[in-house]
Amino acid sequence: MRTCIVLLLLATASVHSTEAQGPTETPEQVASHFMDAMRSGDWHTMAVLMHRDALSEMRRLLAALFEAPRADAFRQQLLGVTTVAAAQALSDTAVFASLMRATTQGNAGLSDVLRSAKVQMLGHIDEGSDTTHVVYRMAMSIDGMSITRMDVMSLSRTPNGWRGLLKGDVSALAAGIRAAIGPQ
Repeated sequence: MRTCIVLLLLATASVHSTEAQGPTETPEQVASHFMDAMRSGDWHTMAVLMHRDALSEMRRLLAALFEAPRADAFRQQLLGVTTVAAAQALSDTAVFASLMRATTQGNAGLSDVLRSAKVQMLGHIDEGSDTTHVVYRMAMSIDGMSITRMDVMSLSRTPNGWRGLLKGDVSALAAGIRAAIGPQ
């Protein structure tokens, strides 16, 4: 009798554990959530959907911004903090969210374009077992002109499901920021 009760409890615990985690989302679903968050300006959700290694890489790319003694104005504009200590205290998630906010905050037109964009997930291409690339079409209107753009969002598998990777143009953005700060 005890054995039956123990087995029943173990079976129930496994079911609850699986239910608590929820079903694993497809790469297209994760990319769609990411795009929805971008369209609505939900920068924190976008950051949460990024891979932690990608967030750490972004922080490394922007290290000059955190450490430059005369970059208070840039830190304020991009991160919402002025001091080196305050910038270093930000989590990688907060850094990503702040950068996304700063990118769109000064450009109401960009925010409008993002909000009105229509995104269609077309599928994904696996690269090994832990990386995939979601192909999507984004249709938007800029100054009354319709534009359709094909793009790819790369994702990596984590224990929490698929999470976004940085695009190559983030390195160019970081280089531009370092150049704007100038030699310290």
